[in-house]
Amino acid sequence: MERICEKRVKEGYHGLAIQWGAIGDVGLVADMQEENKELIIGGTLQQRISSCLDTLEIFLLQDRPIVSSMVVAEKGNANKSLNIYETVAQIMGLKNTNAVSPKVPLAEMGMDSMMAVEIKQTLEREFDIFLTTQDIRMLNFAKLKQMSIKSEQEKIFDPSETDINNLKNVNTLFQKITNSDFIPNILNELVTKKEVDEVNIIFVPGIDNCLKVFKFTSEIKYAATCLQYEILNVLNENHSVMKSAAYLLPVSFALI
Repeated sequence: MERICEKRVKEGYHGLAIQWGAIGDVGLVADMQEENKELIIGGTLQQRISSCLDTLEIFLLQDRPIVSSMVVAEKGNANKSLNIYETVAQIMGLKNTNAVSPKVPLAEMGMDSMMAVEIKQTLEREFDIFLTTQDIRMLNFAKLKQMSIKSEQEKIFDPSETDINNLKNVNTLFQKITNSDFIPNILNELVTKKEVDEVNIIFVPGIDNCLKVFKFTSEIKYAATCLQYEILNVLNENHSVMKSAAYLLPVSFALI
């Protein structure tokens, strides 16, 4: 309709398309209201018929082909502590969900395509719930309340029921090093391909101070040696970095 009106005005004819917001006195929104409570849908309030007629007179006296009229509601601050039920209600602009039927699909409550996208993305981002666009259109507040209850129950965590041995990928993140893995030797030759004899790579372990952490050396084409400098290899009087280096490095280079 908007494109038709634009074309008619461009060709010199009359044409006017009015995009109304929610109308409060008649129609679906009026049927959804209970006890004349204020209902916010899509961030807008209901516009009275008298206001629509006054606005229509203004629109008829101007020359634009497309106009819109709606009563914008005040937007509250987003609350990250909202559950699924409350989050969707906020996106829909519904202050009082008790005033609407819980069985009415969101698509019939004024949800447009932009709201559907926002609801879909919010459910995925905040609650790890993945629904199709059709599922979003068929949602109602009864289903949302069930989803909220289920989500809250899944948040309940009992540490006593957790078995750390069953945690996935723990062995990948943390290497288990026992006392038997600590070799008292200062220099330890690592297993490599040794394709080049002129170069010898010195590996110095980090806080583990154990050559077991170097599991990738089998693919290295040079000779490699691990320098273990943990407390078993350093004399008690060598507490400083300089004294430890003076003790370890001459021995290391002499053996290489």
